[in-house]
Amino acid sequence: MTSHTILIDSHMGLGVRTLDRYGLYERLSRATEASTSIERQDEAARAEVKRRGGRVVGAFVDEGVSGALSPMDRPAMKELLQQLSGMDAVMVWKIDRIARSFLGFAEIVKELDKHGVALVSATEPIDMTGPTGRAMAQMIAVFAELEREMIKARVADSMRKAKEENRFHGGRIPYGLTVADHPSGKGRVLVRDTHAVGVLREVLLWVLEGATMAECARRLNDRKEPTSRQRGAVLKGLAKAEAAQWRGVSVKRILASPTMLGYRPLPGGRVQTNDDGLSVLVWEPVFSRDEWDALQTCLAELEQGPRKAPAASHWLSGCLKCSVCGGNLKQWVSGTGLRAFTCRGRETAGHSPSVYVPAELVADWVREQFSVVYGILPEVERRWVPGSDASRELSEVRAVIRRLRDDRDVGLFDDDEDDYRERMARLVERRKVLQMVPQVEPHWEEDRTGRSLAEVWSGLSDERRGALMIEYGLALWVDPAPTKAKNTPINSRAQFGPSAPAVGSG
Repeated sequence: MTSHTILIDSHMGLGVRTLDRYGLYERLSRATEASTSIERQDEAARAEVKRRGGRVVGAFVDEGVSGALSPMDRPAMKELLQQLSGMDAVMVWKIDRIARSFLGFAEIVKELDKHGVALVSATEPIDMTGPTGRAMAQMIAVFAELEREMIKARVADSMRKAKEENRFHGGRIPYGLTVADHPSGKGRVLVRDTHAVGVLREVLLWVLEGATMAECARRLNDRKEPTSRQRGAVLKGLAKAEAAQWRGVSVKRILASPTMLGYRPLPGGRVQTNDDGLSVLVWEPVFSRDEWDALQTCLAELEQGPRKAPAASHWLSGCLKCSVCGGNLKQWVSGTGLRAFTCRGRETAGHSPSVYVPAELVADWVREQFSVVYGILPEVERRWVPGSDASRELSEVRAVIRRLRDDRDVGLFDDDEDDYRERMARLVERRKVLQMVPQVEPHWEEDRTGRSLAEVWSGLSDERRGALMIEYGLALWVDPAPTKAKNTPINSRAQFGPSAPAVGSG
């Protein structure tokens, strides 16, 4: 004869009925090999139902569902609640499988009570067939919620302490930084990535010389420079990084990041500050403040200016000029694939005849004649000198001093005058130091390398030759052909000169 658990229902009056039909509820946040696996929960619950002489009428499993999620929002729990009319009790492995907040637990108990269904734990002395069991279950739910809140507090405190000590606690590594062991020997810290800094310094020069974000991305892709994501994967020690290409938008995002100035960005566009309200220099800056200002000005001009057409593929694009209107000759490709450079005049001032020259013809002539004309000149390297100007930081310090005085005036330091004096002393000392910084305007300087342009030219590819002409501000000025013959010798209607427009020089 089968024995049955007797339920004394204190809510529905004194009565006796048996618990025969059990629904099992099982939940796991994430699949692990721990003892809380779904299989182990199911095994324990079924064994307890068998011991009680009951039968399982259904098993409802929420796998990969956090206990922090409201029970009413869990798929399997919803299904269980819809089938309560066919159950006498719900069996769980532990009470915390139901909920990890007291309110969530109380909500489920209320639904079970509506249908006269009991809640039983397979591994705890919890049997809500009586008031004592109900009280113990509620206490366990309260402590489960407390434990969860304590875990959240410990995690938050750990992350706060890691930030204070500049520890790296995981996540994406910003371009320009790399992971190293913390000086204390415990944990890791982000430090400057010397290779990435070199790349960023080079990109800065490209932008200051007029390159667009798309052009910068193309140059990085041409030389197979690892992207931010790829380099981050390498720094994290991943076996394989995703294939990726640089894009103009990603270059701009990196250049505009406060990490370029050595600051740690915070949500809302802010940066980390100290107790005095001043920005904290977490890393060595990639750019000086003057370089940063010049860079942001260039980025703003690119954003506001007209969009440029995609750069043509020919290496002389941008190096050939019309001697009539001063405009760049544009590459034109015929239906048969013949390439030529042509100018139909500026949109606001057309001219006739137009300039037309076959691409291969002019390319051969430039290859031969550039060294003849400019080969004796020395090669120079342009170097950007950022200068020094502490005016921006000085302005920030003065603003913080004013805010600190205002705070004192409204009584915020009434109980801590010593703290006010310490902060003010530090700020005043910092202001004094900044006022003594000499102001030097940022500028370009040129250094000779000891080689001639003829030596340099002979060792370059066509692509680099075109880039060299643009870098040195040189161009080939082409006149219209004197006759309708399109193969008029180049030397009779072209000459090298500065790339600045020289209208009417033909």
